[in-house]
Amino acid sequence: MLRFPRFLPLSKCVFASLCLGSAWLVLTPGSALGQSAVLAADSFNRKIHVASQANDKRAVGGLAKIATAMVTLDWAEASKAGVNILATVPAYAPQIAGSNTLGLQPGDRLTLRDLIYATMMTADDIAAITLGDFVGRDHLQRLQRGGEPMNEFVRQMNQLAVREGATNTRFTNPHGFENTRTAPYSTAADMTRLGLYAISRPALRFYTNQRSRDITVYRPAGQVSLPLNNTNQLLGVSSIDGIKYTSTPRSGGCIVVTAERPASVTKQPDGSSLIYRHRMVVTVVGSANPAAEAHALLQQSWAAYDRWLAAGRPITDKRQLLNHF
Repeated sequence: MLRFPRFLPLSKCVFASLCLGSAWLVLTPGSALGQSAVLAADSFNRKIHVASQANDKRAVGGLAKIATAMVTLDWAEASKAGVNILATVPAYAPQIAGSNTLGLQPGDRLTLRDLIYATMMTADDIAAITLGDFVGRDHLQRLQRGGEPMNEFVRQMNQLAVREGATNTRFTNPHGFENTRTAPYSTAADMTRLGLYAISRPALRFYTNQRSRDITVYRPAGQVSLPLNNTNQLLGVSSIDGIKYTSTPRSGGCIVVTAERPASVTKQPDGSSLIYRHRMVVTVVGSANPAAEAHALLQQSWAAYDRWLAAGRPITDKRQLLNHF
């Protein structure tokens, strides 16, 4: 039986000891999963509650699709084009994809909405490429610039990462598979930052919290309905409602999960009520069993969070906050 490591909450004394070195360590010698990189932070304080090797630059596989979905949703909102517009699978998509689990073909047309579902719920890379091609092409046209649509889209992905403080991240394609000359990379901390940005947009959770869904593909011979099954096996467990599971040969198992607990309501002296919400984001990179590890980490993170709340939410070092980590 695999035993999962007991990651240390960042209490005052543990935080002080961890900061003595350049790495954030978990004292789990000999653990089968000791090499995975993890970070857990609550979304409303951005306080780090669990961390191990969280700033190590690693392959993160399809977690890059979180950025792909968010760039697309941001474009849909800024352009006012929405997500019901149809995009065409480009002819070059099969040549640069890592996987084509849905059997999409060049010339197939899908709505951006269905492409986002396919990108986030499954491991299909053609859907992510189609989003990148469509949004990148439109962006270049609006800027009245020449260039390759995919390069423009990846530039937008990296700009999003920098904007959210994910400065140890470099995306090279919209699907995350490591088949480009320059290998993409990120960190558990950076993917948590992008996960926090993603869940700040209710629309994204709508795409990631469904176990199954049918999408429509428009072909010359007629429309086809394709079933999607979410690869995130933790959906619905311990209130988990997203975000993304992936596994590639280089990255191993990677997952970003999020869960919300009921809000706390405190009556104020003036009769008003103060509502305090509780949501946790957990990232695991390079795990032999990412789902089990993420679930265990979520429970440990909530326990550390509760102790922190009971102590009055102290911050003894700004590096306990993700913005300064």
